[in-house]
Amino acid sequence: AIEGRPVATFDEMAEMIRFRPDERIRVDIVRGQSEKALFVTTAADVERDRFGNEFRKGSIGVKSGQQVIEPVSLIELPGEATRQTFGIVRTMVDTLGQIITGRRSVKELGGPIKIAQVSGQQASLGLLNFVMLMALISINLGFINLLPIPMLDGGHLVFYLFEGIVRRPVPEQAMEWAFRSGLAVLLSFMIFVTLNDILSLDAFKKLAGLIG
Repeated sequence: AIEGRPVATFDEMAEMIRFRPDERIRVDIVRGQSEKALFVTTAADVERDRFGNEFRKGSIGVKSGQQVIEPVSLIELPGEATRQTFGIVRTMVDTLGQIITGRRSVKELGGPIKIAQVSGQQASLGLLNFVMLMALISINLGFINLLPIPMLDGGHLVFYLFEGIVRRPVPEQAMEWAFRSGLAVLLSFMIFVTLNDILSLDAFKKLAGLIG
């Protein structure tokens, strides 16, 4: 288990460590009939992919052995898809927490320009990579839509929950204020990530270098 979360495969372990660069984590292992807890500080490796994108990832110096591909039947497929989806959501929650606490830079947030750029890169690698990216984006959008922010479905669910508890509707003035605040938050976030995308473009970096 990593940080108290059970892992079933080496890939799951590697994924959890990858999103925790330069952190002290707890690793629970089983040797024979005994359990042991280890505390490991992950390394922070900076890697560059074939498209020139740089990213930081955590590692503990452990590599997997020979990979074995296990076929999944049609009956098992929905359960496996659900498990992987929850794994992606869990990673998103962890990453969001790291950004909020300052352990990960806000520069890693991407907007529409970054999505278009990455989509083109993945499409050049083949149809499967592109489809996997589209699935990942869909899960991300679904997760964001369920956040308790007015204007989003998650905000509506909060209002419904409030009405169910107090047995009366939310005051119109409070709802109007909440929706305006939610809209301001969403617009500010969209402007921020779009500017983030523009500043990360190579053309803008070259222009900034000439000006500077």
